Formats: sequence, C-alpha cells, structure tokens
Amino acid sequence: MVAGPTASGKSRLALQLAQRTNGELLCFDSTTVYRGLDIGTAKPTPEERQLVPHHLLDLVDAGQEFSLAHFLSAAEEAMAKVRARGRQPVLVGGTYLYLRAFLEGFQLSEVPPDEEFRQLAQHQPLPDLVEQLLAQDPASAQVVDLANPRRVVRALEVCRSGRLFSQTYQRQPRPDSVRKIGLRANPDWLKQRIQQRTVAMLAGGWRAEVDRLCQQGLREWLLSMRFIGYPQILEGQSMGDPELANTVAEATWRLVKKQRTWGRSEREVKWFAADQANLLEEVCQSLDSPGEELI
Repeated sequence: MVAGPTASGKSRLALQLAQRTNGELLCFDSTTVYRGLDIGTAKPTPEERQLVPHHLLDLVDAGQEFSLAHFLSAAEEAMAKVRARGRQPVLVGGTYLYLRAFLEGFQLSEVPPDEEFRQLAQHQPLPDLVEQLLAQDPASAQVVDLANPRRVVRALEVCRSGRLFSQTYQRQPRPDSVRKIGLRANPDWLKQRIQQRTVAMLAGGWRAEVDRLCQQGLREWLLSMRFIGYPQILEGQSMGDPELANTVAEATWRLVKKQRTWGRSEREVKWFAADQANLLEEVCQSLDSPGEELI
C-alpha cells in the first residue's frame, strides 16, 4: 500500500514500484471512479496506464450513485484478478477511508437509499443534519466525514432504518499481510506542489472539463459531491486563472490537513519524506528487508 496526501507524489511512486515488482495498481480514490472527471482528479494518463495496468478507475458515469460498498466489491474483484495472473497488487490512494475499509474488512450496511428522505435533506443546512446525526449516533463522528453532506445524509439514512451507522462498520480484517508505505511532506514544499499542479490543471483544460459536465446536466451533482476544485470553478467563473488557482489550492490544502490527520492514525506505516531525492531507492531497500507481502 502506498498512501499520502494530495500532490505528494504517491501515484508516481506506486507506478515505479509496480514496474519493479511485476505489479498492477489498484487505485483507491473516491473521485477517479467517475468517468469524465479526469483533469480535476489528476487521473492517471493513458500513457501511465499503458506502462502498468490500473484498476478501479472509470467504474461509473459521472452522476451515478456509487457507494463505499460498491467500491469495496469492485476492489475485491480486482484484487482476485490481479492475483490470479500471478501479479503483485499495489494499492495506492489518498482516500484513507477506502483503504482502511478494504484492509480492515469493513462489513457495511445494506440499507437501500431513501430517495424521499434525500430530497428533504437537500433543503436542510449541513449543520442541522450533523446535529441530527450526532444526537442519534454520537460514535458516527469517528467514521463519517461531517463536512461531506452526502456522507452525513447516508449515515442518517441508516439510522432511520433502526440501526446505528457507527455499528455497521464491523470489521473482519483481511488475512493478507501488508506492507504500508506512507509519504510525508514539508508543508511549504507540498503547498508549492499543490499550487503548481492546480495552475497546470487549469492550463490543461479543467474549466472546459467542468463545462462539459454541466452541459450533461451535472452542475448540481458536482456541487453536492464537493470534489475539490469543481465547486470552486463553478462558483468562480468570473475569476481569472491566477485567482482561481489560489482559491482551489486553498481548498486543496484544507483537504490535505484532513488527509494528514487520517494518516497519523493509520497503524504500522513506514513513513518516507516525499521530497527526498532517492525516494524510490529508499523505499525499495525497505521492502527488500524481510517482511510481509507488499499490497
């Protein structure tokens, strides 16, 4: 497993490791599962996908319903196929919840969506929804991103069915042994990387990508999903690229701070400085030492 905050270089490192280990990449990201969200999600390029097989990308069309439970099912299938070919699975991603749920074997709720409740919830302020959730299920604060309206509404859906959402996160740890590689980055170095990447994304056609999605009737969906950058572009159409890049970079840094918090709570991770010149060699040397299989 290779994990780290946005723009830390984890995808490049994972690609290099997969090339060295006869591996294939399993991408654990809650945004790259959607077809059509390419530039803003920093999805691997066609050239990168030709170097090493990538899995768990472009699973559904933008706007479709897709849950953590759906992702875990797809991940299990992808893992089985990679191993059946005798290849080394390398997990990579910045969505720590997806990684943790897969590695710890979360057994999720099968409660179906409640469309009537979802329609009502759309018209309620997020703080009110959070207050309702914590009143019914205080422990859900440990497993729900309370800044994400979709996650909060889903947790409330489960609670309305008579179950506590926090109790649906039962664990059945995988039997696989895991080598966990994590990247840490100096804040100033990472902020600069985020800024440069955001500028490059805008120059590469990110606004046009958002326009295409809006023409497909997905504007409100993009706003509700709160994928970093997409709401800022929609709400800042009058901004020039330099101002918009600053706005998106600031939002990205807020996400990074959450990712760093999750990372600190992850157990048994071997951490490396993301900006060190010999990163790949240091990681490979660590993996060559006796230990578990790299996944």
